[in-house]
Amino acid sequence: VLLGLFSVWNVSFLGCPARAILPYCQALQKLAPHIQQVSMESNGKGVSIDGTPLPYDAGEIDFGEPGTNGQHSFYQLIHQGRVVPCDFIGIIKS
Repeated sequence: VLLGLFSVWNVSFLGCPARAILPYCQALQKLAPHIQQVSMESNGKGVSIDGTPLPYDAGEIDFGEPGTNGQHSFYQLIHQGRVVPCDFIGIIKS
């Protein structure tokens, strides 16, 4: 529930169109693509249920990779000053 509320806050009030999902475990390598498909397909609509265009952005752009795959691509962009809300996901034991 909290991640959903953070998403609404980041998109609607802070104007951040994207979110990085950063799992720190190779076993979670399919998590970001799964969230992309579920969230962006469900929430990425530009119209309401009756077909009326929405006056605001619905949903956000979700992306992510585990560990070094993301580290050598978009992590550098984030570290160099692009504001992208990030969900860091770690586990205790794999």
